[in-house]
Amino acid sequence: MKLLFSGGGTLGPVTPLVSIIEKIQKNRVGDEIFWISTVGGKENIFLKDLGIKIYPIHAAKLRRYISSENFLDIFVFIKSLFVSFYLIKKINPDIIISAGGYVSVPLVIVGKLLKKKIHIHQQDIQIGLANKIMSYFADVITVSFKEQLENFKNKNIYFTGNPCRFTSEQINSLKKEDIIKKYNLKEDKKIVLVLGGSSGANSLNEVIYNSINLLISRCQLIHITGFDKGNPMDNDDYLQMEFLKDEAIELMFASDIVVSRSGLATLTELSALKKATITIPLSGHQELNAKYFSEKNAVELVSYDNLVEKVCMLLDDEKRRELLSNNIYSIFPHNSTDKIIKYIIE
Repeated sequence: MKLLFSGGGTLGPVTPLVSIIEKIQKNRVGDEIFWISTVGGKENIFLKDLGIKIYPIHAAKLRRYISSENFLDIFVFIKSLFVSFYLIKKINPDIIISAGGYVSVPLVIVGKLLKKKIHIHQQDIQIGLANKIMSYFADVITVSFKEQLENFKNKNIYFTGNPCRFTSEQINSLKKEDIIKKYNLKEDKKIVLVLGGSSGANSLNEVIYNSINLLISRCQLIHITGFDKGNPMDNDDYLQMEFLKDEAIELMFASDIVVSRSGLATLTELSALKKATITIPLSGHQELNAKYFSEKNAVELVSYDNLVEKVCMLLDDEKRRELLSNNIYSIFPHNSTDKIIKYIIE
């Protein structure tokens, strides 16, 4: 079976599909897997170790507002339709799978015209424009939340939860003491992990830098800044990294509190790891994700102004951390990857 995955621009539409690919590679050795990414997209770095063929193409941004760039993107989109036609004819996939991203739209449209099976996965509470367009061409749609079942007119729509790249086997094999030793952390001081997302977060970084002395007096701080956004500091209680890849599961697992954006891929991983989470959403769909989780008492939803205060309060409140951990774990079913693969190979 030939499977053509697509998504990119950010890692949001990418990481859930990676868990599907890794499971297929493990259990269906004869299948061939391909990926259509964006030219210059961060996903190209993230995907390179999967051992799959990656084809980067230019993606036209689909805007809901008036912009002079819309005119130029018409030509980018038309070109991407022709490139998609060429790649689909070359690869001849049995199915095209996407979890969103502008780069996927021309691929799905052309794929449908060429009578390929189309599978779309909807992660976020709010349906993005790319997925809204692609839903009209989809043969199968899977969704992360039961509430989304009514948002699509497609008759083949299924509630699966959201795939997580961390498997139960990986999680169960982890030992906090081994991770602490590996990263030269301390056993007697709590760990706070700050994630700014794959593109980094200048405003979040600034808050952390401005409060660094207070924070490291209370905890060990692991700060993920984003590419080229670091500001190195020499302190035993402060570990800075630009980006997490293989380290992600270990550092998330070892942390007592995680400060994060509200992208659903990250929230899914924190759910699987039962992490007490403080979230600062970006405007747009992340705000709705954060609101949903907050209403379930599964995260602390904060602003930049009260972030540091909330971190300090949560460090002192073990019962609250435990409540958040249990509630975020119960948000999703934890066999989502297997469910989605079942619909892919049917």
